[in-house]
Amino acid sequence: MLLALAALTLLGHAVSFVGQLVGAAAVAAFLWAPTPLLERRGQDAHDAGWRFDRLQSDLLWGLGACAVVLPPFALGFAWFVHALPTLPPELRTLLAPYLGAAHPLALHWPKSPAASFDLLGRIAGNAAVALSEEYFYRGYLTLRLEEAWPPRTRLLGVPLGQGALLATALFALGHLLEPAPWRLFVFFPALLFAWLRARTGTIMAAALCHFLCNVTLLLLELAAYG
Repeated sequence: MLLALAALTLLGHAVSFVGQLVGAAAVAAFLWAPTPLLERRGQDAHDAGWRFDRLQSDLLWGLGACAVVLPPFALGFAWFVHALPTLPPELRTLLAPYLGAAHPLALHWPKSPAASFDLLGRIAGNAAVALSEEYFYRGYLTLRLEEAWPPRTRLLGVPLGQGALLATALFALGHLLEPAPWRLFVFFPALLFAWLRARTGTIMAAALCHFLCNVTLLLLELAAYG
């Protein structure tokens, strides 16, 4: 299955429609696959953090985490994209997908209806991706791994152990279906998502933070490269 997804992903670089299908298939798989696996063990989606009874708390934690990490990330991104052209070409390809020099950051909403619709579609797609990936990695997979390796340490008052770290590493490795070393950097925000999952007991704050991180990066890239 992984080989088939990898082949389709590579084909998706050449055929945009195939790439969209691969993305939709991945979202569907991440949303569907955990439930029957949970039911075989006498559990359900609620046990994996798919719950909506703490939405106010989830909203506060998700937005609060983003308020802490996204402003310094935006400043770091602005510095990084302007420093990137000064690096050796072989190093640039390891660190980022960006080609050419960045513009001074200035976000302008696309003027044409088609471009606006495309951007809105990408934002909506990021919402689906964030929710599905959090359900699978921070919900189901972390639950399974922490049953095998219960967390024995605490980070800022929250129990986090090797199960959550392994799920985070697998999340980063899963992004290598598009083979590019810089995609492994998703490991670091995923640590925050794992912390939010452990802090709230649901995947909703993590999914919200995941979504806002993705959209922030999308808008920063648009501002820097058009």
